[in-house]
Amino acid sequence: MTVPGSIAEQVLDVARAAVAGAPNDQTRAQAQAVVDRLSGPLRVAIAGRVKAGKSTLLNALVGERLAPTDAGECTKLVSRYRRGAGYQVSAIMRDGRTEQLAFNRTGGALDVQLGALSERDVVMLDVVWPTTALETITLIDTPGLASINDENSRRTREFLEQQDERPSDADAVIYLMRHAHRSDMAFLDAFMDRSVTSASPVNAVAVLSRADEIGAGRLDAMESSSRIAARYQHDPQLRGLCAAVVPLAGLLAETGLTLREDEVASLRTLAGTHPDVLERMLMSADQFCETSASELTVELRRALLDRLGVFGLRLALTEIREGRGTTAATLGPILVEHSGLTALRQLISQHFMPRARVLQARSGLVALRSLARSLEPIVPALAADIDRRLEQLEASTVQFSQVRAAHLVASGAASVAPSERAELDRLFSASPSPAMLGLGPGTSVDQVQTAAAAAIARWRTQAGDPLADPTTVEVYDIATRVVEQVYGATIAR
Repeated sequence: MTVPGSIAEQVLDVARAAVAGAPNDQTRAQAQAVVDRLSGPLRVAIAGRVKAGKSTLLNALVGERLAPTDAGECTKLVSRYRRGAGYQVSAIMRDGRTEQLAFNRTGGALDVQLGALSERDVVMLDVVWPTTALETITLIDTPGLASINDENSRRTREFLEQQDERPSDADAVIYLMRHAHRSDMAFLDAFMDRSVTSASPVNAVAVLSRADEIGAGRLDAMESSSRIAARYQHDPQLRGLCAAVVPLAGLLAETGLTLREDEVASLRTLAGTHPDVLERMLMSADQFCETSASELTVELRRALLDRLGVFGLRLALTEIREGRGTTAATLGPILVEHSGLTALRQLISQHFMPRARVLQARSGLVALRSLARSLEPIVPALAADIDRRLEQLEASTVQFSQVRAAHLVASGAASVAPSERAELDRLFSASPSPAMLGLGPGTSVDQVQTAAAAAIARWRTQAGDPLADPTTVEVYDIATRVVEQVYGATIAR
């Protein structure tokens, strides 16, 4: 037994109705864009200040060097990376046109030439690539915030921030920061969607980027950065703006996934250097690249430094000397594990993906509200119908509240007992269904009703505790509503 009609499917129905009733091509295209958005993968943007490591992180998540990391005309544009059957790069223009662009791979990364097109006329680069990494998620690389070029920052803010009840063009965001700067807080605050019932920062996570550079790249750099991330995680202001904070050495992750045997051969040569000499070499980039420091050529040493950084070099050389990573196949995974990428991937998988459809529904709902306002002077009846249906959805669904409750529990803002944590996580992780009660797919209607009735009584009792704080009471109330929907679905059958 399943509960039909998720909130995303219901918002999709409203969007399809808007397409069918659109009075002109422009409105039809806007409504169809909402349909396409709800029908495709979750859109996750990677944002942050200049040189935070956004493109490097995108490459690490994709598993190959795809996004250019050097300053160039294309790094000044929003770039969307999605899965397709072939290889294609297009420019989406401000006037709605799509222009195919020529490209090649330079050093592994895409080298895209705009040709006669002007940056000012391009809204976004659309990169289609046949990789399984983009099957369930579309990644969006954005220009750096707080850039010397205000135009670059404007493009990112225009794309991501909630403005004048206009939805962000991303369903979720991974925000990279070196430390919690005031401007970082301001961006996360602007990204938060407060126009949907029970708005929550559950659609944003923060990454303490370039974490390996802490303490001049010492071998314990990632441990130090983990402690800093944990401290940020418990900061009340930041906790109210994002769901989690994790450390990441993006360059180490990218290199670990794309490590070549010739690079490991160079590292083995370095590992044979006398320990005292090698220690002096690793004190700074200048000393590492000093001409007489090693029999390995300066060009190869610079290339290794660009690929690994000081921390990565120290880690790789230690692993080689101790015999744990002497080939690309054995050393690469070690570098990835130390980079923090595995933890970030788990966060995306466990935090974003189970809620992907709800996050998409939030985005679609706001977009349809904006469309209804534009339709009001042209087709008032259609605008009123869209508004009415959206209001009914917000009033009847508990799924937006689930998103908020999930954050309150995960962040520790709600003081729930450890014995309740697993059950609440299950209740808030997906659309209402018998599986939330720990029941299997073959469970009878009577069994579902019995289990649901017991759970409703238990959560109501918890919500009525006079000693519980308001935030915890809110969580228990939402848990009650979730189980009530499960029970209600058995009666409607």
